[in-house]
Amino acid sequence: MRFVLGLGHRFPAIVVFGWVLAAAALSLLVTPLGAVVERSSTAFLPEDSPTLNGLRVMDSAFGSGTTQSYVFVVITDDDGLGVGDRRVYADLVRTLEEEPARVSEVQDSLGQPQLRRSMTSKDGQATYLVVGLRSAVGSPASDEDVKWVRSVVEDLDAPSGTEVYVTGDPAMISDLTTAVNDASLKITAVSLLLLLGILWLVYRRVATVLISLVTIGIALLCTRGALAWAGEHGLALSTYTDAFVVAITLGAGTDYCVFLISRFREEYGNGLDPLDAVVESVSRVGPALLASAATVILGAISLGFTDLAIFATTGPPMAICVAVTVAVSLTFTPALMRWFGPRIGPAPATRADSRWARTGRLVGRHPARILVAGVTVLVLLALALPTMQLSYDERAAQPPDTPSNLGLAAMAEHFPPNQTLPDYLLIRSDHDMANTRDLAVLNSISTAVTKVDGVDQVRSITQPAGKRLKPASIANQLGRLAKGLDKADRKLESAEPGLERLASGAGGLEDALDLVSTGAGKAQDGAEKLSDGSRRIAGGLGRAADRTGRAADGATRLRDGGAALAAGLRTAHDQVAQAVDGLRMIIEALEGDTICTADPTCRRSREGLRKIYTGQRDELLPGLAQAAAGAERLAAGDGRLATGLDQLTEGLRRAQSGSNRIADGQALLSENLGELEGGTDRLATGAAGIAPGIEELLTRTEELRGGLDDSGDYLQAVNQRADTPEAGGFYLPAAALDRPDFALARTQFLSEDGKLARIQVTGDTDPLTPAGQQRYNEIQDAAEQAMNNTRLDDSTILATGAAGLGADLAHYLTDDAALVVLAVLLLVLLILILTLRALTAPIYLLASVVLSCAAALGLTTLVFQHLIGQDIHFTVPVIVFVLLVAVGADYNILLMSRMRESGLALDRDEVARAVTATGPVITAAGLIFASTFVALLFSPVEALAQTGFAVAAGLLLDTFIVRTLVVPACAALFEDRSWWPHRRTTLAAPAALQPATTSETHA
Repeated sequence: MRFVLGLGHRFPAIVVFGWVLAAAALSLLVTPLGAVVERSSTAFLPEDSPTLNGLRVMDSAFGSGTTQSYVFVVITDDDGLGVGDRRVYADLVRTLEEEPARVSEVQDSLGQPQLRRSMTSKDGQATYLVVGLRSAVGSPASDEDVKWVRSVVEDLDAPSGTEVYVTGDPAMISDLTTAVNDASLKITAVSLLLLLGILWLVYRRVATVLISLVTIGIALLCTRGALAWAGEHGLALSTYTDAFVVAITLGAGTDYCVFLISRFREEYGNGLDPLDAVVESVSRVGPALLASAATVILGAISLGFTDLAIFATTGPPMAICVAVTVAVSLTFTPALMRWFGPRIGPAPATRADSRWARTGRLVGRHPARILVAGVTVLVLLALALPTMQLSYDERAAQPPDTPSNLGLAAMAEHFPPNQTLPDYLLIRSDHDMANTRDLAVLNSISTAVTKVDGVDQVRSITQPAGKRLKPASIANQLGRLAKGLDKADRKLESAEPGLERLASGAGGLEDALDLVSTGAGKAQDGAEKLSDGSRRIAGGLGRAADRTGRAADGATRLRDGGAALAAGLRTAHDQVAQAVDGLRMIIEALEGDTICTADPTCRRSREGLRKIYTGQRDELLPGLAQAAAGAERLAAGDGRLATGLDQLTEGLRRAQSGSNRIADGQALLSENLGELEGGTDRLATGAAGIAPGIEELLTRTEELRGGLDDSGDYLQAVNQRADTPEAGGFYLPAAALDRPDFALARTQFLSEDGKLARIQVTGDTDPLTPAGQQRYNEIQDAAEQAMNNTRLDDSTILATGAAGLGADLAHYLTDDAALVVLAVLLLVLLILILTLRALTAPIYLLASVVLSCAAALGLTTLVFQHLIGQDIHFTVPVIVFVLLVAVGADYNILLMSRMRESGLALDRDEVARAVTATGPVITAAGLIFASTFVALLFSPVEALAQTGFAVAAGLLLDTFIVRTLVVPACAALFEDRSWWPHRRTTLAAPAALQPATTSETHA
């Protein structure tokens, strides 16, 4: 180590030339750091994060399977979207679809009316296009894809008044990177101006100021070049790399120069020649600077083991930055000091009444009071820390006029809040959920999610438009069934008079048929007598003529009765047919209703109706038709009989010679009348059976009416109670999913194989706020509870969406913060122990810097959150902790090393002398380092401004309270026990901290 520390003053020309050559080469031959950052940054979230996993699963089921992020192209026209805007939309879709290497999908709404309505504002002045990208958010490819999409938008021939914006997570991260890079030059300029002013106020010598400025200039060029080279060869860099490189290099480099130059001036003022003064300053301060740099380097490296890319890509570059800066400072600065030593000049003699001398004596005399006072100030500031509210909103982390924020503002002006920032629940099952029972469970999940505080709208397969499907409500279905039963009841009621007339007509038909049968029998007897007496016709021709006349009259009456009977039977047939049709419609309605099938009472009633209907259709109607046909034939036969009798009478009166033919005709008449009597008897018997059947039908019909009335009343009562939040009745047949009007909902909310259901949730608060994250977690809990003890109990719930980004960041931040805090504390404590070779001092030194960090974060919370109204960016606490603990340890190491230089003897006078000697230099160093972070306040990026304020505040607190009051008070209280477990009588000071002789240095 001594050889390395001696390079500057031993070979000044070689060292200076080497660093200048390295800086020039890295600046001219290596790609600029800003460009490398854009190409080498990594995705915002780890690949296995729940949100990205959910996005991949959702994209696999509902998208292209290759989408990793989405951007939104917003088109607005204050005069209303017209033909020109639709042309721009169509051209944009066509151009994007022609680039499948970048674009995985385009959700085009032109050909889908339902989708077009939801993606067009109600005022008709805006629409948007969802574009899926194959690159992950925050990756270099994502940044390039965003730039390409914006170039496509710029090339569109948009009509006058039409504005087109590109927004979404990839665009926001890209704009954040651009904002940080654009602010880098401003931060560098402000930092240099502040440094120049502070250095001039401290030293008032041109040579001293130039040595510091040239040193940090060489360190900055070398650091940026080294990081750019490392980024080109695989080192992942952060969006904030460039800004932090400037602040840390300028601050640390100037501090290291101040420590070396101040010690040189002190030794030079004590009578050493310039060369010996350089050697003495490097040998005294060098080990402390290496230990100080090690705390920052190791603390920064610990960030490299975190899961969040924003930390993992910030820590290693910070470590490289400090390593290069301390290397330049310990070699390049001593070389310049050797050349310009006399021009630096000696330090002015310390006056006994100086401010630092008085402070040292005050601490030595009243250490307990000073300790209590200092700790009280820090604790009071730290009390605000628990109220810190973290923000994961990258929109607020950048200026409001970035292109992505302008796009979001346009969306907010024309669309409901959060329309483009929904969250998604994914229900993954091991079976097809396109069935009635699983759809009911999915509806229960949707209902449960709707009840979560902050949820504005829930869209799913059971409520694709954000509202419950009314036809799928059991209450609605019961109401429809009740109305159908009422209608059937009214039809049966209207058929009752016809059934009564049918029963009455059947009774009259039986009586008429009995009369016909009796008359036919008598006619047959008469015909037989005529046949027997035909041979005696000559003697009784007059009597035969009279009887034949009477027979003719009977036949006429028989014909008229048969015609009336046929008409009555036809009327009865028609009335029964009407009743049968009514029963058929009722049965068909009940058979098509699944609820009736599931209800035992309704099912038995339906079976009873079916039996009645079958009997009427297959027996009663054919019987009535057959009877009517027989009566019609009877009427026709009776007409012919009457005509024959008339002719017979006339023939008897006209000629006796035709008696033989009359005898033959009488024989035939006797035979026909016998047949007529038999047929009429059978018809009468059938008619006698009709009447009881119709009476039974009438009775059953009245009973059915009563049952329908009771069923209708019951279903109406159920209808009034089913459509309540407590009941939650839902019934959707699986066949409904195949209907054309359900096709869009089917593809949007249920995967093709039915094993993944998607539920879209829109909140009434910003999903990127803490309230949005809380809602995101609560909707998952509500879904889990809704699935308990159901068919989907074993299903998996995944979630993704806008709020998921913040939720995942919060989850990883908790783990990363625990890792970083533990690692940094252990590493800093280890370095303090190795440097001071003690346990007591390292412990209270570490406690002091932790308390100082807490106070700085509390003050930041007070200023930004409670006064300005900005939540604290989630990156601020972790990065501030690493920097403040590590840098705070630097100053403590320098102070305690000065106390240790005199060996293990430490008393209050020695503490006062150390405070007096180091006060000016450490205060100057603290102001310089703080000023470089104050420059970050000029950044338009919220996270950088908050980080700059917190680090600057912490450094100032550490400079003026911790290092000036708290740590010296602790040392004065513990005295030589600070070096425990070492004893003053047994050990001398560490070799690294012992004064080195000139001869040893040159050896």
